[in-house]
Amino acid sequence: MQISEKAAYVKGLIEGLELDPKDKQTKVFKVIADLLCEMAEEIKDLGQCYDDVCDQVDGISEDLAGVEDLIGNVPGEVDYDNDAMSHSDMAYEVTCPTCNETSYLNEDALTAGVIKCPACGELLELGYSEDELDDADDEPGSDE
Repeated sequence: MQISEKAAYVKGLIEGLELDPKDKQTKVFKVIADLLCEMAEEIKDLGQCYDDVCDQVDGISEDLAGVEDLIGNVPGEVDYDNDAMSHSDMAYEVTCPTCNETSYLNEDALTAGVIKCPACGELLELGYSEDELDDADDEPGSDE
């Protein structure tokens, strides 16, 4: 039995008692029964809204998955493959704190801010900006 049906049942029980309509207690019971019916209708409407929002979120999730497939990764996240990069591209060494695997990154991967460890898949936040890297290259004693 749905909540709206239960509320209507309670209202029917109260009406079936054939209480004196002038009695204060009868008035209270009728107001409570009406309130239950209104609340049941609101709950039903909220349930429909919830279902609609869930459908929209599912649609957005599917659209996002399609976009991720097109671009190859999540925005702000860089997947890298140590074997695919030439040694001239690898300028920075990063060790994953989760699995202790050492990987080598180029400047683009480092400035992306977030990378996925190729060994364990952990997201690593690097926190370097291009300005910080440029400043490090300009310091005396740097290789470049």
